[in-house]
Amino acid sequence: MNYNLSKYPDDVSRLFKPRPPLSYKRPTDYPYAKRQTNPNITGVANLLSTSLKHYMEEFPEGSPNNHLQRYEDIKLSKIKNAQLLDRRLQNWNPNVDPHIKDTDPYRTIFIGRLPYDLDEIELQKYFVKFGEIEKIRIVKDKITQKSKGYAFIVFKDPISSKMAFKEIGVHRGIQIKDRICIVDIERGRTVKYFKPRRLGGGLGGRGYSNRDSRLPGRFASASTSNPAERNYAPRLPRRETSSSAYSADRYGSSTLDARYRGNRPLLSAATPTAAVTSVYKSRNSRTRESQPAPKEAPDY
Repeated sequence: MNYNLSKYPDDVSRLFKPRPPLSYKRPTDYPYAKRQTNPNITGVANLLSTSLKHYMEEFPEGSPNNHLQRYEDIKLSKIKNAQLLDRRLQNWNPNVDPHIKDTDPYRTIFIGRLPYDLDEIELQKYFVKFGEIEKIRIVKDKITQKSKGYAFIVFKDPISSKMAFKEIGVHRGIQIKDRICIVDIERGRTVKYFKPRRLGGGLGGRGYSNRDSRLPGRFASASTSNPAERNYAPRLPRRETSSSAYSADRYGSSTLDARYRGNRPLLSAATPTAAVTSVYKSRNSRTRESQPAPKEAPDY
């Protein structure tokens, strides 16, 4: 399209001046008619025939895949571990355990997450307030004789064990030295199909260690290691409302206050208000109203 640039001033016509043509560059590729494969290029079958033959003779079944072998080893170890737990579970019978034989399971409580340097005498000081204690046993390793971190306490009265479980429980806990310990009922002889944690059962892991990291914002600082010493954030002061129907705190607006500068008109009883005429209509009724009415034929 050609433009008549003579009618524009010189400073404007220079803006519409065409650019110079593109400079010629020699193509780097061959023309389509002259394209061909290098005749000096040959296949590698002749070079690999001897090497491949020696490899197949040395490794008739192929070399092992170390990457897949790692997954196979993990899978095999899980199967062996599951079989070992099944064999131990078949031999596990808490009713014939010599350590708890001839004891009432309903008078026995379980204490978990104990400090490893705690002994029976120190543990008795925390639970003697609930009632008279008949027996205390801290479970220890058979070889090293080190504490496993949990114990069983047998009271002389089942009401004492029930009070200890209700007051401390699993969620509240009790602080013994520098750890929060939990109290639960003995589930081995009272709960059917219960399995201990060492045999693949139990009631959970150690999620209490990351309790503070899961709480957002100001609630994270309110949580402490001891639930009884938590300092919750104070509540916001409750806004006072007047007894009248109109309240400046409820219907106030900083934008309108700045506009009227304290002379904002108030609604009085004489001020007319628009009546509410909005009525709910279904989709079908709105569709019928939007469609034009059919024309009637004249009767003559």
